[in-house]
Amino acid sequence: MTNKKQQPISGQIPSEDRIKVGAIAEATNKTLQATDMTGTRGTQNTVDKTAVEEIIQEWPLLSKEVTKTMMKFYGEPNTATEAEITWYYNGPWKKTIIYKDGYPHDFPEPHTDMLEQVINYHVPAEKIGELAMLEGSLFVDRTKGEVIVHCDNEGANTISMNVMHEIVQGKRTPEEARQKIKEQITKFMKSEPAPYAEKLLFELPEKERWDTDQPVVDDKELLQTIKESKQSMNLKDEKLV
Repeated sequence: MTNKKQQPISGQIPSEDRIKVGAIAEATNKTLQATDMTGTRGTQNTVDKTAVEEIIQEWPLLSKEVTKTMMKFYGEPNTATEAEITWYYNGPWKKTIIYKDGYPHDFPEPHTDMLEQVINYHVPAEKIGELAMLEGSLFVDRTKGEVIVHCDNEGANTISMNVMHEIVQGKRTPEEARQKIKEQITKFMKSEPAPYAEKLLFELPEKERWDTDQPVVDDKELLQTIKESKQSMNLKDEKLV
């Protein structure tokens, strides 16, 4: 059992290691910002269907069934562990993850969240509060330029992404969007026409939508130390990304 009083190891990391990682991180930052990231994240390798079926044999029924559905339409996943199964760039999604363990969620009706899907999408900072009012299973990673949503089925995730876009565009309030989710998921589950569940109703960006923010650290001694560390490691000769 984990000791609840255990603290992070950060205070024990030697000074030279802190500077080394900082120097590599800064060099990697510059390399990444000079690249043209268009669908190069993750791995293109796949996991054999038989191996996946063996992994999910002891999984909870919901996660097992959703995995079978995803493989039926998207093929073999790119990675699979005892805890999660992942596809990269399947359909419109930047990433799809099925987790072995789910979490209870009661909006718009009681279900269990275990299917997570991600898109590249820039959300202005002033809109994040409104999205937080929409529902707890949709959230924004500003730095990565991603919107993440999780539910128990892809139709519900698609609905959430569509109303998210409408909130960002100022077309709906969070409360109006919640009502739209209620309407569309009901129709979807009854196999009635539900356009918000059937496809994304907006164009996805072709490239990453990073929000890198602005540097604020201005300690000249520290910055000089990091610069010297970068030079001593000759990082241009190393694989950074």
